[in-house]
Amino acid sequence: MRTVMRRPALLTALLAALLLVGGMVPAHAGAGIDNEYRALPNPGAWLGKPTSAERCGLRDRGCYRQYQKGTIHWTSTTGARAQRGGILAKWRAEGSEHGALGYPVTREICTGGTCEVRYQRGRITWTAQGGARVYRDIDDARSVSVVVNKKRPLSPRTYAPAPLRSVGGGVLLRDDAAAAYQRMSRAAAAQGVTLVPVSGYRDYGTQARLYREYTALYGQATADTISARAGHSEHQTGLAIDVGAPGATCGLLPCFGNTPQGKWIAANGHTYGFVVRYPNGHTATTGYAYEPWHLRYVGTATATSVKNSGSATVESYMGLPRAPKY
Repeated sequence: MRTVMRRPALLTALLAALLLVGGMVPAHAGAGIDNEYRALPNPGAWLGKPTSAERCGLRDRGCYRQYQKGTIHWTSTTGARAQRGGILAKWRAEGSEHGALGYPVTREICTGGTCEVRYQRGRITWTAQGGARVYRDIDDARSVSVVVNKKRPLSPRTYAPAPLRSVGGGVLLRDDAAAAYQRMSRAAAAQGVTLVPVSGYRDYGTQARLYREYTALYGQATADTISARAGHSEHQTGLAIDVGAPGATCGLLPCFGNTPQGKWIAANGHTYGFVVRYPNGHTATTGYAYEPWHLRYVGTATATSVKNSGSATVESYMGLPRAPKY
């Protein structure tokens, strides 16, 4: 016997199918959230009953479900993770998934009176005596997620990374950034685009000397838009590289963005963990003139998320204050 689906049911089914195909409601979100809830110790006491269905459309196509005592957030890369209480409140105060921490990557784990949730770029701990405390990777000079600008100096200002690796031409990068750059360079070459490493790691003393030279040539106001003061430079982290084209075509000039090399890294750099750190038209946020050649390694997950979010700068992506001046 042929079953005829009524019109409202048919429309509902079609809408659900379209949402799934379009990626608006990831197929595994609900199942992942259900599994996380069931895996909790005494779920009813831990989170209580659900007070909403899955709500999707968050950053990185994330979803969440609200419960009486907390939430479970899900993305395809982090999985489903439960949060509650003071840690959840602190995460929300930090900007939730739009803040510097990103999504949770573990559920709350408690040992010896201290509870902790780890996030994509940091962690939050909680104790009965001290409440919730935030540890952000963007504040750690050793982290691939460290954010350095005119308002955010390195700590310590004389920080020096290790180990370093050559990527050619006498250019050094931190080991993880160097490996990523070499993968990117090979991929570009396979598509007929040759990337030339121009400048990478600079120690505190070298950066101080360069800044003095720029100041002597152009004056401090102009120097501050084209060179970082020592202790405020991304190059000092070992995670930033200036790239060029063979023959130095448009080398360290805005027109580099229109070269095959500039176009390729703008379109593909995120796949290898790099972002164009100082994009055109955003000096009021970054504090620097347009530098299409200046790439910063932040890791593939963050770089891809920045690209997909449409955020022009690391500051806007993480909800950080603008840094036009020291």
